[in-house]
Amino acid sequence: MAKINNSAVVQKLIDELELSPAKDLIPTELADKILPVYQINTEEITIKTSTANVVRTVPYATLGEATSAIIYTTPATGKFYLTNLNLAYTGLVSQRQAWISIIVGGVTYKIANINVPANGYRTVPLNFHNPVLIDPATEIKVNVSSGAGGYCDAEIYGYTETE
Repeated sequence: MAKINNSAVVQKLIDELELSPAKDLIPTELADKILPVYQINTEEITIKTSTANVVRTVPYATLGEATSAIIYTTPATGKFYLTNLNLAYTGLVSQRQAWISIIVGGVTYKIANINVPANGYRTVPLNFHNPVLIDPATEIKVNVSSGAGGYCDAEIYGYTETE
């Protein structure tokens, strides 16, 4: 066991643990498995969380063969962060695929990609723990592959920051 020889540390133990030197046994040793923790930075940290101020939906409507619909166009100036999305598709006659396309760092990505069987239904909700910064002036689109019709619903949630 390690001995505590620093009187300031012993006094801090008495103060923090509210010990009474007249009645309580004051610890002067540390057990092998007890680790002391000291606060070395007393600066207060404030974390700002942004709330969604952009909520857009492509209504549950028929999308034709190999088509897309713009859900939202990000601002040309400032920043847009995507926080959540939901994509749902009901297939009618043949198998279809639906996805949402975004551009991040100049690269187009298919996200929330779902394959829907004939007469089937699929949905995918996504919550991005770390919001995704979408490129300026990007058209966020819901896309549907070719094949017989179906019904698609797409929603996005995010927030903008001005510079």
